Amino acid sequence: MAWDRARRYEALLKEKIAVILVDRLADPRIGFVTVTRVELSRDRKIAAVFYTVMGTPGQQRAAKRALGDAAPRIQEQLGRTMRMRHMPELRFTFDESIERESHMRELLDGIAADRARTGAGSLADEPGAEDGDHAGADAGADAGADDGADDGADGADDGVDARADDESPTSDSRDGGLEPR
Repeated sequence: MAWDRARRYEALLKEKIAVILVDRLADPRIGFVTVTRVELSRDRKIAAVFYTVMGTPGQQRAAKRALGDAAPRIQEQLGRTMRMRHMPELRFTFDESIERESHMRELLDGIAADRARTGAGSLADEPGAEDGDHAGADAGADAGADDGADDGADGADDGVDARADDESPTSDSRDGGLEPR
């Protein structure tokens, strides 16, 4: 139950902080700030507010300073509207996860483009393919397709059995409840 309450407070804090940033703060340094998530500490004394800023690195630095300066005012406004015994201290942190996700997507798109250009990704380039399997281009593709269909049917039964064997100790430990979380 405490878990649910903490998540509800985090969601409510995120919503209220976003509204305050848009409607009640007139600091031009804040710019296009988006609150991505809020994480409360276990004792609920500190709220890490993660945000992103659309703009240049200079605009991001200016927004960081503006949010740091505005944190006490935001906290005060939150205190008036929220029902919490103690209003947590707000600590604004730039959320790099979106930039990392964007960078990973660019890398994956680049790899896909390279494979499309070089023709990589065919059955002949797969690891574990034997030299005899792709003697000719047409024969290799046909043999690979036939082998894949046979292996898929056989592998499905084996995969289910292997998965059931792998999961049984884990599910027993979860059901028994002997391991602390």
